Amino acid sequence: MSSSGVMGIAVGTILGAVFPAHYTLITVIATIVAMVIGALFGGLVDYQSLLTGISSCLMAGIMGPMIGVVADIGMISFCSFLVYLTFGLLCFSIRS
Repeated sequence: MSSSGVMGIAVGTILGAVFPAHYTLITVIATIVAMVIGALFGGLVDYQSLLTGISSCLMAGIMGPMIGVVADIGMISFCSFLVYLTFGLLCFSIRS
């Protein structure tokens, strides 16, 4: 899975764990955020990568809140680390 997909799952997991009572809204928000992240990463290369990033992050955004509802504190900490790591990779790849 691409790093944008990992970030989509991580964002969905964190939001799902913080707001488990609002599962439907969190799933929609996480999916939109993941698709935007996939478009940012894919847009760095070409049009096919843009479409691949959007479609893979669509699934990642839907799966993330499912994991977040049942996650424990270790999983939430790991996902928080993944969000910061992937954001750093995004900043580094834009700068290069």
